[in-house]
Amino acid sequence: VFCILAATGLFALVNAVLPPYAISPIVLFVGLAINQDAFGCTPERQYPAAIIGLFPPIADWILSEWPKGEEPPRALACIAHGALLVGVLWTALGVCIITRQFKGAAMWSLIGAVMSVFGLIHQEKVDFSFKTFTGKPGEFGTSACSLTIGYLTLFVAFGAIALCQRARCSRVPPPITDADDELPAEDVGRKISRMRTQTLTGNLEAEPLDSGTDAEEADGFSNDSSDAAAAD
Repeated sequence: VFCILAATGLFALVNAVLPPYAISPIVLFVGLAINQDAFGCTPERQYPAAIIGLFPPIADWILSEWPKGEEPPRALACIAHGALLVGVLWTALGVCIITRQFKGAAMWSLIGAVMSVFGLIHQEKVDFSFKTFTGKPGEFGTSACSLTIGYLTLFVAFGAIALCQRARCSRVPPPITDADDELPAEDVGRKISRMRTQTLTGNLEAEPLDSGTDAEEADGFSNDSSDAAAAD
């Protein structure tokens, strides 16, 4: 449906017929439902990656509500430009890092570098001529060149870690497979209960030793008192 509306130009007609205030609640409800389904299907370990992937769209929304005539912060605009691609890229990177799939993280970093070179992400306009590759004076930190260097640095770092992982280096743990994913909540509860039981059992086992020690000290004190009385 969206493809047909976009290809035929009917979006303008829909916007003219339906006021934005009537569509916004529906869009909000659909967005919340999609996020609920996404987090429901995502393992708990990967929640941070999913949350990080929401940062670029939120930055894009903030940028759209920025007062007219005022220039937004360059860092905010850098995150907001190409928000959908940046969100997918950062989410994939986060998932690979969390699951220790460093080879995949290196590949995603390389993809981010390629997209940054041409301004597909983090830049206001796509530039295949590299005229704005280094950015305006004083804005090199958010330029395509700077961001490309950053993603390439990640590519080299994750590539080196992946090689160490492949060589079975003791400093780099193996990847996390699906079988090693989070246990269900019931199993986690059982584990916590078992740990508490072991802790309580250890305390109970330690108590007789302490009471025995106290008894020995009391006997020693009474013996010392009786010896002193006999001496008198």
